[in-house]
Amino acid sequence: MCATLSLIPPCMGNSEADLPWLLGGHMRQQTRRFADFHTHSRGQIFGITYGVMSIRTDEAYWLIGPGQAVWLPPHLRHMARSHGAIRGWSLFIDEARSTALPVQPFLVRGTPLLIAQAERLSHCSSAKSWSDVVARLAESFWDEFLPLPRASVSLPFPKDERLRRVADALSENPADVREQQEWAIVASMSVRSFVRYFGVETGMPFTAWRQRLRILNAQERLARGERVTSVARNVGYESPGAFAALFRKITGHSPAAYIKLCSERNILRICEQSICQEKNYELS
Repeated sequence: MCATLSLIPPCMGNSEADLPWLLGGHMRQQTRRFADFHTHSRGQIFGITYGVMSIRTDEAYWLIGPGQAVWLPPHLRHMARSHGAIRGWSLFIDEARSTALPVQPFLVRGTPLLIAQAERLSHCSSAKSWSDVVARLAESFWDEFLPLPRASVSLPFPKDERLRRVADALSENPADVREQQEWAIVASMSVRSFVRYFGVETGMPFTAWRQRLRILNAQERLARGERVTSVARNVGYESPGAFAALFRKITGHSPAAYIKLCSERNILRICEQSICQEKNYELS
């Protein structure tokens, strides 16, 4: 078995004056992980090595896959859920340094150098593990992270309570076949107002929003090991071929390739190989 849970450093509750500007944590497990809505006093850079993690804020939904990392500003209310086996790292950045980054989350794809640096820094979980060597590594990581291209590929959620009813209902059942006219009734709005305000609040047409929601939900299901045909049906596509084509268009992977990317067997193999290697990462 392979299970390591030290994602949030124990010293996070200590006085900030006694802590370095960067603290690390890491996670490796084969079971699903869920953390309800919470906040951190520090900013968080959360990266995934293997598996898939979804992040939900009050305003948007994010899905983080292998090789990706998400920036979460200080005090941002969020929840997190993994979908099957997962391995990842987390770096917590103090508020002074966090001012160099936007006050909204964003997604990046890590370079091989950045991922190696982050993996090593993720074992720096206290002031005792901070040294001149670690400080230089942290600065090098920061220099590598800041210029990375940033993507806002989240799924925005409407704030209007009427539109939120629709978004929440579709989140519960992405395969719901009701059309705009029927959803307008759910929102107690005219079709014209529904279409207009949904686009204003989410930045995309309702049909495009529902399409992206379905693919995000499909990614979660595939990461849990569900069969492609079952996933296609459960997110609202009668034709597996049409589903596969859209999935590839949006994610850049075929459903089968995505399953392999998130394979628990691959994660277990990597976890077992890394048990000995992790001793070399320790910085204390």
